[in-house]
Amino acid sequence: MNSKDKITEIFCIADDFCKEFEVEMDKIALSDPNMPKRRKRKWHMSKSEIMTILD
Repeated sequence: MNSKDKITEIFCIADDFCKEFEVEMDKIALSDPNMPKRRKRKWHMSKSEIMTILD
């Protein structure tokens, strides 16, 4: 298996994890009613892309 295939595999695993993690965190996260509402802006890079680069 060449390194390009391995990087793709790592990215897919990280991407699947991040999608599931964000869903679960949204379910259990506590919100502070005193905090101003924040917009959910799209990142330039996804969390899974960042995780793949750092790995």
